Amino acid sequence: MANTKKKGSEKEVTINMDTLGVPIAIIIAGVIIATTIFFASRDNTNTNNNSGNTLDNSGTGVVDGTTDTPEDALVQLGDDPYLGNLETATVAIIDFSDYQCGYCQRHSEEVYPSIVENYVDTGKVVYVFKEFPLSGVGQMGYTIAEGASCVFNLSNSETYVKFHKDAFFLESNSDIVSLGAELGVDRDALNSCLNDGTYRSEVNVDQAEGQGAGISGTPGFIIGTIGENGVVENAKLIAGAYPYEAFVSTIDALLEE
Repeated sequence: MANTKKKGSEKEVTINMDTLGVPIAIIIAGVIIATTIFFASRDNTNTNNNSGNTLDNSGTGVVDGTTDTPEDALVQLGDDPYLGNLETATVAIIDFSDYQCGYCQRHSEEVYPSIVENYVDTGKVVYVFKEFPLSGVGQMGYTIAEGASCVFNLSNSETYVKFHKDAFFLESNSDIVSLGAELGVDRDALNSCLNDGTYRSEVNVDQAEGQGAGISGTPGFIIGTIGENGVVENAKLIAGAYPYEAFVSTIDALLEE
């Protein structure tokens, strides 16, 4: 028997695409706008936190990232770890770093060695290290900074520089102590120094000094001529992980003064 279909039993549904077109377009536009805002916000956050902009708007040329430090800023060589010859150097670079900052690590690996080879080892510049953790007491970045201060005070600048190179993104107190011990620092003394917060005040002093000079993110560099009592004069601020060429132009200009 052939199948039969009663037309009256079915309801015909008509979809008016003209009516739905407007709300669908609005929804799609909203999704696009929200996505754009999200990625723009994320990019701005990464830039602000890491100070990593190094190219001009075209993305093809290096910009000079130097600005003058505040007039009332007082930055000194102090008694912090350093490399260089204080008897011959006329320019100082003060490096403010955070051990959980990828841009700081990149500077340490890619730019710092060239500065040392061409300016520090030639007796023209001293390179000073100061702690600038962006985290607070008890958080890993701050704890590594405390550990670095312990390493320096329990040994010397040479040992500190080796520690600084390998201390980025350590994950625990035991990692800090183990690295220091590998470099010849007494394990028990380092462990006690770290647990007791012996040099926490020194970390805080470094932070305050950097903030007073206009540093708000890492890495940050104060570059200037060495004045009386180790005061850095004619100071310029490089706020970010700029390439080697940006440092060259700033250093050379100061060496000519």
